[in-house]
Amino acid sequence: MKTLNRLAILLLMAVALVSCEWEDDDFLGAWESYAYNDGHGEYELYDNDRSTYVFYSDGTGYYSQWNFSTDFRWSEYSYGHLVLHHSDNLVEDFYYRFDRGDMLVSGDRSFYTYTVFSYRGRHHY
Repeated sequence: MKTLNRLAILLLMAVALVSCEWEDDDFLGAWESYAYNDGHGEYELYDNDRSTYVFYSDGTGYYSQWNFSTDFRWSEYSYGHLVLHHSDNLVEDFYYRFDRGDMLVSGDRSFYTYTVFSYRGRHHY
């Protein structure tokens, strides 16, 4: 009987772990940068330093900053690791994580430096 109870508990734990998988579309929608952390503190970005990324579910997206914009294709290699291939041949490889509704984006896994993005919704530009 103890073996059966243990087996039932293991089965329930396996189901619980599978149901807690990450959502692969957490980052979909529009994100606007508003702050930067240089490793010593977080600073608000000026308007012309702010940028917007828009991620669409079909693997495409749109980037804009001040007077520049470009389309891109994105690939997620693992949860929290994105690679963007811009139409102007620029390739961005970065990591992201979420903190209190904001998305932190960094060029390295340690997040020693990062840019803070706020969610702007799932609309098209």
